[in-house]
Amino acid sequence: MRLFITAAVFLLSSCSSQPQTTYYQLPLSEVAASVSSHSLQTLYVEPVQVASYLNGRGLVLQVSDVELVMARQHLWAEALDHQLQRQLRSRLQLLLPQHTAVMQPSADTVKVTVQLDRFHGQEDGYAIASGRFVVSSTNTTESFSIRVPLADDGYPALVSALAQCVQQLSEQISRQLTSEN
Repeated sequence: MRLFITAAVFLLSSCSSQPQTTYYQLPLSEVAASVSSHSLQTLYVEPVQVASYLNGRGLVLQVSDVELVMARQHLWAEALDHQLQRQLRSRLQLLLPQHTAVMQPSADTVKVTVQLDRFHGQEDGYAIASGRFVVSSTNTTESFSIRVPLADDGYPALVSALAQCVQQLSEQISRQLTSEN
């Protein structure tokens, strides 16, 4: 019995010394008020295309001009492309009350396509998002490069800064949509 208790204590103490895995998600934006869809233009955000190195679960940090590191214990709670599509849809709905965001497009729906080349932290204390987007009604590709300083050290600050990048991208897309009308 004494051997069993000693083994159990050893097992529990060794488990607690392993690094803890932490999961992150982009903070939810406010939900848009319910509006009647009569006479509103429908808007569909296509699934966001992310660079292949961003398809992993770990948050990414750029440590030099040529080196990127994917975290092993600091992971996205859900696939990044799904989070980004949902974030953009809800943020655009808030910014564009004359549009209603839909889950499935129809023939006359305005579609927004986003490709992300970069969506990570930089060792100098910034979060960066860059790539391009297309609004189907104008069929014009617009590039973006957004850089937001981290408010503090650590992965929670990085995720908050990346969320600010998504907010700025949403604002840029909404300006494109409102300028066409």
